[in-house]
Amino acid sequence: MNNRFPKLLTVLSLSAMLTLSACGSSSNNNGNAANAGGNGAGQEEESFTLKVPDAEIWGEESSALQTMYDLYEDKHPNVKLEQVTMKDDQTLAAALVSGEAPDLMLMDPSAAKERFKSNYIAPMDEYYTKYGWDQTMYKWAKNAYVEDGKAIGIPWNYEGLIVMYNESMFKENGWTIPTNYNELMALVPKIKDKGIMPFAWGSSDNPGVDDWWVTSIVNSVLGPEGTKQLFSGDTKWTDPTIVDAIQRYSDFWNAGYVTDKKSYAISQEDSMQLFLTGKAAMRLDGTWALASDNEPDFDIGFAPFPSWKKDGTPVIPLGVGGGLVINAQSEHKDAVAELLNDFFSPEVVKEMAAHGIPEPVETDFSTMELKPNVSKALDMINEAAQAGSSGYVAWSYGPPRVVQVLESDFPSVYLKKTTVQDWLGNLQKLKEQDVAEKRLFDLQNY
Repeated sequence: MNNRFPKLLTVLSLSAMLTLSACGSSSNNNGNAANAGGNGAGQEEESFTLKVPDAEIWGEESSALQTMYDLYEDKHPNVKLEQVTMKDDQTLAAALVSGEAPDLMLMDPSAAKERFKSNYIAPMDEYYTKYGWDQTMYKWAKNAYVEDGKAIGIPWNYEGLIVMYNESMFKENGWTIPTNYNELMALVPKIKDKGIMPFAWGSSDNPGVDDWWVTSIVNSVLGPEGTKQLFSGDTKWTDPTIVDAIQRYSDFWNAGYVTDKKSYAISQEDSMQLFLTGKAAMRLDGTWALASDNEPDFDIGFAPFPSWKKDGTPVIPLGVGGGLVINAQSEHKDAVAELLNDFFSPEVVKEMAAHGIPEPVETDFSTMELKPNVSKALDMINEAAQAGSSGYVAWSYGPPRVVQVLESDFPSVYLKKTTVQDWLGNLQKLKEQDVAEKRLFDLQNY
């Protein structure tokens, strides 16, 4: 299973939000209350400890995080970096309330904004100015960590949803990777007739991944601007276009084109093995899979997910996977900021790109000697963004209550425990609650 933190630390639960709001830190938003006497950066004679996230638990990001730590420690032998494990978001929430949270934290945009409102996250505008972090940073990425006009974090990476396919199998059978729903529906019966699963998929260990299908579908039927309106504007989840699209997915799943109608009963890892052993032709995945160490006896290709419109063109949903934030209660904020400056070092930028999870900064991938598939896919994503055919992942930009359902209850639709209309009607009611509480993500600058 893919253990990347953006998928595990999903949108902050409502109960945790209420807890944080009720127990807000006494530090104010300027971040100085906890450290009236200076933070230690540049004071080489001072020895102190910074608590930072444990690099080992972050999957593909681990090597980049460790590289950042190593660079900092080489320059600051007086500072000890204590790597701390927070097993889940509830543990982190409790640590914030008790004052035991790390100085540096990894956090998704929605959680960071809620915690900033509760005075747990320090603003970073002075550090953006001091270090010039946003000179090459994509504005849309920085905006994911802007709240009340203040920068509250550094976007850690950008990621998108793509299709992984058995390129050798496609060549041997004369198949072409589909670009729209009509082409997909012309292809999948041919694949199934050969005793091969069109798509390998599994969500028993992580129901949140079903959101990837919904995200891909709504982006492709509504387009980038329409998806903006769905997530943060007036378009309703009960729009006939969405009802039709989700119904067609349910029909697609029930026709046996997704793991022979067993996806809800097997894990992500098991579904990956189905693909790697040639039992499935395709798999919906993300840019985080580009640099995996899988070495099957066939060539793996990457392509945009086919448009769910019958004659449409693909849209690649993109988003910020997570970000780095400073604990407002830290006594060494300046030192944390100096550590974060190493995040933009060439060594760390290359480590991120090599694992298919590039930093959201202007980068020339051609100079990095990346794996061919990684380089090809990253170029594909950049071209989509430049051409206006990149969209928005729900886990970064969707209404919080809606995302909770997308990441927990999509099987109700294709297992026919509810109707598509009723399921989408519930999503619309949840969106309206988020609208009333002003919890929608502002996509006007994207």
